[in-house]
Amino acid sequence: MQKYITKWIDYTLPTGQDFSVGICGYSGKVRHLYLGNDPIRRMIAQHVYAEEGYCQNGDHCLALDCPLNRAESEHLLHMLDMNEDEPMDEEAAEQWGTQSTLQGFLLFARQITESLPDDLKKPQPPVDEE
Repeated sequence: MQKYITKWIDYTLPTGQDFSVGICGYSGKVRHLYLGNDPIRRMIAQHVYAEEGYCQNGDHCLALDCPLNRAESEHLLHMLDMNEDEPMDEEAAEQWGTQSTLQGFLLFARQITESLPDDLKKPQPPVDEE
């Protein structure tokens, strides 16, 4: 399998809440997202392994529009530190057009992907194995 780097980017919401996203080097899409500061998660999600239409990390990935994605709702909830999909508050539900917190996070990840600089959206070359 070829190895692609996950690039992490830190953001701060207008509310002051910090969050980070992991950009897949293979697809150029947000593959992971977490709130707060979690250096352990960054250490675990450093690379994606993909080759010939298969991604080894495809069952734990927020980029549902990637053709190699196989993630099921249970895995997505786990990735977002949720036990079950909870309804959004009324204001957030109106803003995102969904009652589902999970769907809201997925829409948020897609919106971040769309706003990334072009050089991050482009698939990156694989890195050599060490």
